[in-house]
Formats: sequence, structure tokens, C-alpha cells
Amino acid sequence: MPLLIDGHNLIGQMHDLSLSDPDDEEKLISRLRYLAERSEKRMTIVFDPAPNDTRIHIGSGQSQHGAKLTVIYAHSGRKADDVIRSIVGEVKDRQGLIVVTSDAAVADFTRRCGVRTQSSQDFIRWMNAQTSAKPNIDAKPIGSAKEVINWSDVFKEPSPPPKSGKIPAPPQEKKGQRRSEQLKTQVKKTRGLF
Repeated sequence: MPLLIDGHNLIGQMHDLSLSDPDDEEKLISRLRYLAERSEKRMTIVFDPAPNDTRIHIGSGQSQHGAKLTVIYAHSGRKADDVIRSIVGEVKDRQGLIVVTSDAAVADFTRRCGVRTQSSQDFIRWMNAQTSAKPNIDAKPIGSAKEVINWSDVFKEPSPPPKSGKIPAPPQEKKGQRRSEQLKTQVKKTRGLF
């Protein structure tokens, strides 16, 4: 059964995420991707636009096992509540959808349209139960864009050889410095992950 989630409403109800965190949306998206993969549920999460938001407003990600997570940012001048109402009003399978929100006005509209609702608190309990269950050892962790960039700096491809035909000599180890110490130095030079 697909879930339509009021993103900022859900973050506001969570104990370990805060609306004041600049990465709150990205952290929730990462959790929901993992949850969608584990539970094989289709989920759509809707966020209000950020002030001066220049991002593309609609995007989606597909997990390896076919479970789908779609992320929608409301366009400037609209609220996530408006987008949710629009989706609920247009959906054909009203019995096959659940709206996750603790916003009374959105929940009331949803129920009047014949669509079931689930409170954010109940969804958080379900989410916690799903993630505390036996972990999927085959699941691969999903990193944020920042983490991918930082790790790509650590594991750079070697530079191509010069076109002159001469191959430069490898850098000499400093006296007493081992290869592992050189690697530690290189890792320290990269940007912090957190």
C-alpha cells in the first residue's frame, strides 16, 4: 500500500531529527530509502520549499530491490499541505493510499476524500519497529551526496601519465614515514565527513 508522507510534519515529531538541522530533509530521505527497501513499500514524501530554493522540485530514487521512494518539494508559493491535498484529490485508488500526517486539517481533508490516514507518531513507531528488526545483511548503506564527494576525494583515480613519454618517478617516502602514515596524512587533508 503506497504511503504519502507530510515530510516536515514527520520531522517535527521525531526525537532524533530537528527542523532546525540544515540537513534534516536529507537525513529523513536516507532513512526512508532504507525503510522502503526493507519493507518494499512505495513511498512519496512531500516537503515545503526552502526559502530561496533553487533545487529541481521533483525527483525520485529507486532502490535495488524495486521499492520506490519519490521526493517532492512544493514549488515556491505553495505548501506541502497543498501538494498533498492535490495528490489525494487526484488519486484513483483511494483505498490503496495512506497519508502520514499529524496535521489536523490535512488529515480531515484526507479522510473526507475516503483516504486513510496514519499519525506521524504511529508511523514513527512502525518505522522504529522495522529498523530494529533483523537487519538485511545484503543491504548496502546509502551515503549522502556530501559523503560521496568526500570519499571520492580520498579514493581519487591516479593522474594520467604525461604525454612526453617520460614516466615520473614515484614520490619518495620521507625518511621513517611508512605507507600507512602517508595514507593517514592524505585522509586528514580531505574534507571532514560530518
